Amino acid sequence: MKLENSSANIAQSKAMRADKALSTTVAFWFLIAVIGQWIFVYYVAFFYGSSAIKGDFEKWNEVLPHGYIPGETMGNLAVALHIVLAIIIMVGGPLQFISQIRTYARTFHRWNGRIYIFTALLIGVDGLYMIWTRGNVGGFIGQVSVSINAFLIMFFAIMSWRTAVAHDFNKHRRWALRLFLVSNGVWFFRIGLMFWLFVNGGPVGFDPETFRGPFLVFLGFGQFLVPLIILELYFRAQDQSGTLGKISMAILLFFLTIMTGIGIFAATMGMWLPRI
Repeated sequence: MKLENSSANIAQSKAMRADKALSTTVAFWFLIAVIGQWIFVYYVAFFYGSSAIKGDFEKWNEVLPHGYIPGETMGNLAVALHIVLAIIIMVGGPLQFISQIRTYARTFHRWNGRIYIFTALLIGVDGLYMIWTRGNVGGFIGQVSVSINAFLIMFFAIMSWRTAVAHDFNKHRRWALRLFLVSNGVWFFRIGLMFWLFVNGGPVGFDPETFRGPFLVFLGFGQFLVPLIILELYFRAQDQSGTLGKISMAILLFFLTIMTGIGIFAATMGMWLPRI
């Protein structure tokens, strides 16, 4: 009996350590990602905001192809709206997953969530309008990938809302996490691209002049599919995996966090900071 109890205690201790390792690596990735997203938000607000204040809207075209076209009022307003909505999503989104806010500021959590979901729906519609009226540097394939991303944003927003209203908070959390990832597709694209350039020492798998090539096709779809796949693996590890599965997932997330950090650093130093 003592031997059985000892074995059970050892197994329980290992399971607790595996759960702790998994939750710690998730928190580590989230912290690094939020820092990177808020750096991006600061850059977007400063670059586009300062240009708008000065009336130098054509400067937007240095970063965003066809960002400003003289005389196209509706299209220009759609771009401006998209920028504002992106800032709202990237600032407010991470706050929804901070447990202290959910526990001690429930009213804020609920209203911020409503704003977040409504903003996600708007940015999905606005993104579709922009991509099919202004085009994309990736051509038709780029338009398709961005359109799928937009539809996923809207679908996940609706599902997040429905599960919250139904008080099914476990499912709500999962749909909200999916929404969080796909709504940051633009950010994932940029840090993924800069990570690729950093580790390869330059453009590989695409033409930097035309900005087309197999790697960019992969990245166009990977910016939302890869994070979603990783998230589903995490859910499976949480629900069904034993100690080994959770430790394996924690190790994978640790390496992904390092990659995320490198991508953020490369994007900040090579893309965002020089324009601030």
